[in-house]
Amino acid sequence: MTPLQRAFEEWEANTTPHPKKHPLSKFRPTFHTHEFRQYEQAIALLNWTEDCIEIAKLEKLPGRVRGAAIPLVKFLKSLADKYHVRIFGHVKPYTPDPPWPDDEHIPTQEELEAWYKKHGFHLCKRSKLGAVALWYPDIPLAACQPIETK
Repeated sequence: MTPLQRAFEEWEANTTPHPKKHPLSKFRPTFHTHEFRQYEQAIALLNWTEDCIEIAKLEKLPGRVRGAAIPLVKFLKSLADKYHVRIFGHVKPYTPDPPWPDDEHIPTQEELEAWYKKHGFHLCKRSKLGAVALWYPDIPLAACQPIETK
C-alpha cells in the first residue's frame, strides 16, 4: 500500500460523508453531488491523485464561527507530514452551494491567500493568467515560482 493510500484510509476513518448537491445549470434543475467529507465543523472535497492530496473545495459549515476550518487543515497537514505526501490546490474564492446563508462572508482572493500562508502553505503563480496554487509542505521544483503575500 502506498503512503497516499494510507493517508486516504486515515482520512476516511476520521471523517464522515457530507454530500452536497451542486447545480449544473441555472436554467434547468440538474444537479451533481459533490462528495464532501466532514471533519469537526468544516467540510472538504478532495481529489486523491497519484502523488498528492488535492484540495478542490474547503468550507466551514454554514453558521459556524470563523476558524472552523482550521482543525480540518491541521488534520490534512498531519496526514501529509505522517505519510510524506504533498497537499496541492488552487486558491480561488467561490460561492458555496446551498445551504449557505446570504449574509455569510465569502473570503476574497487576498484573504484566502493570507489565510493559507498563515497556516503554513506555500503559494505560487501557476501561469501567466495569475492562478495561485497552494502547496504543503513544499513546492515541487518544476511546479512554479513562490510568491510573496501580504
